[in-house]
Amino acid sequence: MDASKLLDDLSVLIYEPPLSEYRDDGRICDTTNPLSVVMLLVDYETECSMNGINGFLGNSAGNRLTETVLAVRKIGCIDHADVLEEIRTTAISAGMTYDAMQNDCTGLAEFAVTSFAELHGDKWDDACDRIQTLHENVDWDSFWRATLEFVRNNMDSIARQSTTQ
Repeated sequence: MDASKLLDDLSVLIYEPPLSEYRDDGRICDTTNPLSVVMLLVDYETECSMNGINGFLGNSAGNRLTETVLAVRKIGCIDHADVLEEIRTTAISAGMTYDAMQNDCTGLAEFAVTSFAELHGDKWDDACDRIQTLHENVDWDSFWRATLEFVRNNMDSIARQSTTQ
């Protein structure tokens, strides 16, 4: 199997047992483990693609922002990681923490469909605008090239672990 195929496979497999359990029980936070790094990167990009950076911050993947920043640094995307650090600072300064965002979800019916604006109102509009502007400058092509190179360099470990978790 080549690195590109493994990365494509992982983009699906990490959301199914046993790898979903690896994420849910917190082992994903070990950024010394190449599998964790790749899972954090895929989680981050997937959530941003589906719900934008502000959606990522309020999602369970966003609760691992610190580890995601470390993973992005680990693959050598320093400018991208610096943007995420600035986003974290902006969010925290505005009180837009993962816990605060989750508190606004209290009382929602399971599987309720809603929007960021419906959930949180306008209390974080300025922070959201700033965060969105910052995030528009990330270089996703470099991110994916670096991720693929990281997978290539850690193929054996990632492939072995992805089938044994």
